[in-house]
Order: sequence, then structure tokens, then C-alpha cells
Amino acid sequence: LIIVAKDDRTHARLGEMFAQRTVHKTYIALVHGAVKLDHGTLNASISRDQQRRTRMTTHRAGGRNAISHYRVQKRFESRYGHFTLLEVEIETGRTHQIRVHLSSIGHPVVGDTLYGAPLQILPRLAAPATRRQKEAAARDAVTLDRNFLHAARLQLTHPETGKQLTLKAPLPTDLNDWLKRLTQDPSADAATAPALTK
Repeated sequence: LIIVAKDDRTHARLGEMFAQRTVHKTYIALVHGAVKLDHGTLNASISRDQQRRTRMTTHRAGGRNAISHYRVQKRFESRYGHFTLLEVEIETGRTHQIRVHLSSIGHPVVGDTLYGAPLQILPRLAAPATRRQKEAAARDAVTLDRNFLHAARLQLTHPETGKQLTLKAPLPTDLNDWLKRLTQDPSADAATAPALTK
């Protein structure tokens, strides 16, 4: 979801609304690992990473305040490991906020190699694995060429009419299809597949 102002006055009003945090933003994210708590709040300031300038970090003092709330939608285990589908609401809008916060608790967003997600997700192998098994796993690796992070809902007051608006966008087809592929397991019962949408 993207909001575009048609004129300068509307743009200024929208800017005020975002600054005053009266616009509510909800995202869907798929992360690596099983997030332990069903819901939580991440309150950690964010600043520029001094070592890698393209990254942001929660590990430096003096950053800008950032607050994210998450709620688990689905935890699941696949042949590629554990994953968690999250709904994330942000109070602030810092650069890379959701990605940085989730990575800081050890659960990077799938596809987000900048913040610790693997480029390729390999099937799990029982140890010790043979060379043939490792080669087969490499052939079955899955990749995602973008972050599994989707702006799903915006709630705001229309800057002209004052009407309360709730705007929604379903999970894009490519992410839905990729999630189905990730969870596809010939040895698993189809009834155990995770719910992909609410």
C-alpha cells in the first residue's frame, strides 16, 4: 500500500498525520525461526551502522526511538526449517525499522540478506549427510529475490473529508506462491500445511 497526495495541501496534512503517529501501519512478514512469544513489543532505537553504511542497527547509543509491535499469525516447520508468519504494527517509521528490529531478536525477514537472512534456504539434512545428499539438498534450495515483507493495511483519517479509512492489500501472488513452495513437502499430509492468509 502506498499513499500519494494529489496536491501540496494534502501532502502537508498527510505529513502532519504521519509525524503525529495517527496513521496506523500494519505489515505481514515471514521470518526465520520459531518466534517464542505469541506477541510482543520491540522498543529499540535505530541508527546508522558505522561499519556498513547501507545498514541500520540497534547496537549504537543515541539512535532514533523506534517501536514495533508483533503478533504471531502462524508458526510452522517445513523441510527447510522453522518459520513464523507475523503481523507487525509500527508506531514509528524509521529506515528499515521492521527488518532491523526482527533481525535484532534473531529472526531476520526471509530474503533480507542485508540483515542476516541466507541467500539460499537449503533443506535440512540428518547428520551425518553424504556428499550425494548434500548435492541433492543444494539442488532443492529455495531463494527469494526480495524481502518477505508486505504493507497489508493502513488506517487513517481522510485529510479532506475527515472520514476514517481502512485500506487493505492481500499478500501478493508471488509471496503467496513462494510460501506454498516453501511448505510443500511430499511426505507431509496436506492437512498440516500452514494457513497462508487470514
